[in-house]
Amino acid sequence: MFKPSKIFVFLTTATLFAQPLLAASMASPRLIPQESVRLLGSGAVVDKEIPVPSGMLMECKGQCYIEGNGLQLMGADKTIFAVHENGEAFTVLVQQGSIDFALAANAKPVRFQTPFDSLTAKPYLVPPSFEAIVHGTLQVTKHRAVLSMTEGSLELATSQGQQLVQAGNALVLTQAGAVTAGAVTAGAIAVGAGAIALGSGSSDSAGDEVSPQ
Repeated sequence: MFKPSKIFVFLTTATLFAQPLLAASMASPRLIPQESVRLLGSGAVVDKEIPVPSGMLMECKGQCYIEGNGLQLMGADKTIFAVHENGEAFTVLVQQGSIDFALAANAKPVRFQTPFDSLTAKPYLVPPSFEAIVHGTLQVTKHRAVLSMTEGSLELATSQGQQLVQAGNALVLTQAGAVTAGAVTAGAIAVGAGAIALGSGSSDSAGDEVSPQ
């Protein structure tokens, strides 16, 4: 079984997602900071492995890693996010920054919440096994959220309807609520005749405890 607390500081995103997802039941997702994580509701700073503070907005200093049942998340430096798990789904709220994710085919659905829309994600046409996983990234800036897939496919339910995002493609959410699928090429997302460069946004860090539904 993967023991992230022992080797986390040596992992890059690529090597992290080469590790097997946990098949055993966990009492709750675990948070492992590379440097530290600030809990925005209380101001506390965490620099060691703890259970994820459910529904609490957190800000990563350096990368921060979360392991749940069939789910792995890697938050980039300065990413502000929250994680909540109930009996039916994971909820991952990303206020700003970038989250890389790996999801096993037989894991619970994941509801990604952004300032622009919510996405309920389920692997699409993947054998129901913890050896079969999908990989992707959710990046959130002041102006848009971009969910891009690097391996496998996700079926996404949004306020605009059902979307299928396959490896090499992405979904773009904007302030106006538009949902646009496009191809990912050389670090950009093609949308119509133009391209939107991928990159993590930054803004003043502020927030309180949240309770994702």
